[in-house]
Amino acid sequence: MFEVKGDRAQWRTIFEHISGMQPGEVVKYDELAGLLPDAPEGSVRSAFYRAVRECEAELKRTFANVRGVGFKMVDANEHERLARVHHKRAKRQLKTGKRKAASADRSRLSREERARIDAIELNLSRQIEMTNRLQDRVAKVETDLKVARREQRTDSAALADRVDRLALLLEKHGIADKAAA
Repeated sequence: MFEVKGDRAQWRTIFEHISGMQPGEVVKYDELAGLLPDAPEGSVRSAFYRAVRECEAELKRTFANVRGVGFKMVDANEHERLARVHHKRAKRQLKTGKRKAASADRSRLSREERARIDAIELNLSRQIEMTNRLQDRVAKVETDLKVARREQRTDSAALADRVDRLALLLEKHGIADKAAA
């Protein structure tokens, strides 16, 4: 089962480190690993992503990956680009894209940028709702199809039984022999 790795959560250690950063600053992969020296390699990234979610919710800041270097704290006007990137990804990324758009610090945006990011957030919310409605409809159709197939099997079995009894009855009365001839 779940065991705590130390006296406090790994993500909290990372959150405390990144919460003091300013837009444009980069936290390097080695720096993150240094914050959690006893952590297995894979858990550093998951702790970082959890800290970023907290940063988005509390500080209205987010990070973008700088390939081969680390993660850069992006300025408010870059949230739109990140939200669009997530919007283009698979359905499971819609919620992430909406969260990126919602986490932008609106006070640091121009009126036009605010309007654009608000429109993106609204669009993503509507897409999530539409996807959920479609999933519900597909689930209902699949359930109805299972019921129809079950009924069809039952009806087929009953019909086969009736045909067998009719064939026996025809044979008993000698009619089956005349029909075959």
